[in-house]
Amino acid sequence: KVTFSDVTSASFKVKNRIIATPCYKSHLSQITGMEIYFKKDFLQTTGSFKERGACYALLMLSEQDKKKGVITASLGNHALALCYH
Repeated sequence: KVTFSDVTSASFKVKNRIIATPCYKSHLSQITGMEIYFKKDFLQTTGSFKERGACYALLMLSEQDKKKGVITASLGNHALALCYH
C-alpha cells in the first residue's frame, strides 16, 4: 500500500533532480463540473513523466545494487529516463 507519506517522501527525494513542471487547469473542468489539471511532464529533459520513477528507483538502490548496475526492458521513455539519471 502506497501512503501519502510515501508519495511526499519520494517527491522530496527527487525534487532537485527533475524539472518542476507546471500544471494547467483543463477546459474539461467546465464540461465535467470537476477541477481537472494536466501536468506538463513532457517538459522533462527526456520528454516524459517516467523520469520521476526512474530517478527515485535509482536513488533507492543499495550500494551493493548500484555496483551491480541496472537493466531495463524498454524501447522508449523509461529507458531514456533511466539512462539520463
